[in-house]
Amino acid sequence: MIEMTLLLHIAAGFTALGAAGIALGTTKGATWHRRAGQVYVLAMLAVTLTTFVLVAKRPNLFLLVIGIFSFYLVFTGWRAALLREGQPQWIDHLAGVAMTLTGAALLGLGALGLAGAGGAQPVILLVFGSIGLTMALSDWRDWRAGPVTGKARISRHLTRMVAGTVATITAAMVVNLNFLPDLVTWLGPTALITPLIFWWNARILRHAASA
Repeated sequence: MIEMTLLLHIAAGFTALGAAGIALGTTKGATWHRRAGQVYVLAMLAVTLTTFVLVAKRPNLFLLVIGIFSFYLVFTGWRAALLREGQPQWIDHLAGVAMTLTGAALLGLGALGLAGAGGAQPVILLVFGSIGLTMALSDWRDWRAGPVTGKARISRHLTRMVAGTVATITAAMVVNLNFLPDLVTWLGPTALITPLIFWWNARILRHAASA
């Protein structure tokens, strides 16, 4: 059972990474981009579900964290593509509640870890908790301000999908590159790719302002 679930988990992860590469490399809104995005979301759902099964059999806090975190990013990115009118529905608020609670829990565990043994793990929890909580709260802030449409919606879609891919790459590095320090495998992809996300977003919103 565990072996089969692990094989499905790995296969879904590779499928997600491949689909993400196709989506990023094709024209936005084109057929191949949409199809690759759909495959990516389904593959990430499979990754998340198999993560829950693996964690139920072999408890692993960090595996559970990355599973919830990465799927939240992908789910909200997918919803941003669907909600052209920019009006959230109950399922979007439910996802926000789940990520808010998860982010708060991660921050609490990280703080307790720093107060105790210290080391890299509490820092990792604090970083991912801060990112998740910030994104969930920013969703509600933006929705309260009004519908998220136009370039702002595209920016949200891009940010969340790429961030979800970063989380998937992180999981692959954590599992396969365990000879590297924890901070490198867990935070390296985020540190390297986040500046690119900011640059891409600035470019999108700058074009919107000049249009």
